[in-house]
Amino acid sequence: MGFLERTIEKTKASTKSMSSKFNESKDTSKIQSQIKAEKAKVKECYETIGKEYYRFTYDGDESHKDCFDSLVKQINDSRKLIEEWEAQLDEVKSKGAEERENIKADRDAKLEEIEASDAEAKAEKERIRKEKDDTF
Repeated sequence: MGFLERTIEKTKASTKSMSSKFNESKDTSKIQSQIKAEKAKVKECYETIGKEYYRFTYDGDESHKDCFDSLVKQINDSRKLIEEWEAQLDEVKSKGAEERENIKADRDAKLEEIEASDAEAKAEKERIRKEKDDTF
């Protein structure tokens, strides 16, 4: 009976752990795609700044200065978002790892209970067998 219980507990723990890892992967993929998109926006802003700077130096027109300020603000805003998402990503990963550690700890505790129960049952059977042997 103990073997079956141990196998069931291990299977349950594995299923919970896989589910946790899947959810973590799903969440991290979503955040990573947001970060990637925001980094693409930053790159685009840098390219636009380069083009505007060229036009500014070529034309000498001061109207490009407003464009610079706007693009720099966009870059700074994007960097803040990226930092927030990276912090969120770290949090998701640490929560997932912690959840899986808790699952393993619960599994190990249940397996120890099963082992203790098996040991008690064996000891009881042995005691009963000895009592029967002693009565004859």
